[in-house]
Amino acid sequence: METLKIKHYLTIIFMILTLTSCSNGEEKMDIIAYGTPEFEEFVKNAPISLDEAWEIQLDFYKNNPKKMEYSLYKQNSVMYFIVDNYYVYTLRPLMKTKPKGELINGIWVNSVSGEVKYNNNNITIEAESFIGYSK
Repeated sequence: METLKIKHYLTIIFMILTLTSCSNGEEKMDIIAYGTPEFEEFVKNAPISLDEAWEIQLDFYKNNPKKMEYSLYKQNSVMYFIVDNYYVYTLRPLMKTKPKGELINGIWVNSVSGEVKYNNNNITIEAESFIGYSK
């Protein structure tokens, strides 16, 4: 009887630990918003500069076209966030309001190695302001 109670308590403790250890994917990401002091500090210390990352993502798009013409992409590409040491370039929203949406879905440029990848992320996130980094 005592063994059954101990097993019951251990099962409950295990379930509680499992539930409390689960978290949303966005919470696991280190996200730095454009225009914040953290962003400025990060960019100052990153081996790949904003200008270099801008050119890297444009070259990547030119060689791997998606849904729009290169010149149109170049005009509408913007960066609102740095995520896990990647500069994240996405498309500027159509509305001239504070953007909210899948703003970490797009071309990611590693700020250390310059590695580039396309990340189709479905996490909805809100930008700090309408203004992001672009040239």
